[in-house]
Amino acid sequence: MSDAAEQPADRGGLRSTDAPTGLRVAVVGAGIGGLTAAIALARAGIHVEVFEQAQPIATVGAQFSIGPNATRLLGALGLLERLRTIGVRPEAVEHLRWDDGSLLLRTPLGAAAEEHFGAPQLDFLRSDLQQMLLDSLPAGVVVTGALVTALEQDDEGVSILFAKGERRRADVVVAADGIRSSLRQQLVGTDVPVFSGTVVYRGLAHRAAVVALHAEPVSRYWVGPQRHGVAYWIASGRLLGLAAAVRHAEWSRESWTDPGDLEELLGYFDGWHPPLLERMRRCHALLRSAVFVRAPLEHWSYGRITLLGDAAHAMEPFNAQGAAQAIEDAFVLAQCLAGVMSEEAVPALRRYERVRMGRAGELQQSSAAAANEFYLPDGRQQRERDARYAGLLETQPWGLRQHFWEHDVRDDLAATR
Repeated sequence: MSDAAEQPADRGGLRSTDAPTGLRVAVVGAGIGGLTAAIALARAGIHVEVFEQAQPIATVGAQFSIGPNATRLLGALGLLERLRTIGVRPEAVEHLRWDDGSLLLRTPLGAAAEEHFGAPQLDFLRSDLQQMLLDSLPAGVVVTGALVTALEQDDEGVSILFAKGERRRADVVVAADGIRSSLRQQLVGTDVPVFSGTVVYRGLAHRAAVVALHAEPVSRYWVGPQRHGVAYWIASGRLLGLAAAVRHAEWSRESWTDPGDLEELLGYFDGWHPPLLERMRRCHALLRSAVFVRAPLEHWSYGRITLLGDAAHAMEPFNAQGAAQAIEDAFVLAQCLAGVMSEEAVPALRRYERVRMGRAGELQQSSAAAANEFYLPDGRQQRERDARYAGLLETQPWGLRQHFWEHDVRDDLAATR
């Protein structure tokens, strides 16, 4: 794609002003969603600060995919060419049977898919993407070691209270502080993250260790009873990322950094396709994390405070849309606040909520449904799924996620003007 594809598009792209509008926005949390929001707000000419409690920012190492629905928005922010240098574009996705690796579905992607969607799917090491987003912000925008303990809002703005006793003022506060968001708790009460029943082991293998097993830029999914495994290239092709999900595992803790035990993982996948197990054995790093979700809310915006990303809609990872939905949130939020003065902030946040809540809720539901389909035990339903996969490309030539990837939030924005 040409550099022109990275410029804000005519169809509802971010509006930019020559100077800040006077609106002051504070983003709490420097994860993928919070940093993307800061970039999008800054591109729209809005004064933004990001407050992150960690010192320094923890750039943890899990891997994930971002579909074209999100990479086209990052392209509109001028980031796509940098993304290509740290990500990997898969040429195909293969779904395989759990025990013998027989092919159930192969979806071609690569250049043809990028042309269809107007942007690529890219696979990343999370720390690479987070660092690239940090590097895309001006110095001083991100404030580390800043633990926000409370928010107090009035008709004219929000007071931000920090653990060290400082106070700051902003016209708008964006709570992008993750699945265990303390700010969400302050806004909506005692709802807590709910364990989904799935634990994910995430491994990394150096290229030299696995290239004989997995040479092509192809993402491979093994699906089977109460388990699934996926392997794909990340980090400019230097690393193979492995994710192995186990339903009803005997452990639950939401973490990106807890170490995983290889023998424990292999025990869960006893009898599975030997090449998948060999990929596990060749990982030099292995982490373990339980998957938690958040119940849908009636509102994301409360006066001058709004939620974004996992704080609003944490979902299961089976449609690879968690990070993508946070990016969609960030883009829409910036568009809704572009050109807005302080007295217009509350209705602008209501518009953001209207544009985003239905879409994110749909993805939460469909991600849970995808898990159920992956995890079918052998039997009638499994055979029906496999038959559906065999004929899928006749109606969905770009695979299982085609309708998620074709969706463009700029159309949603245009519909709410």
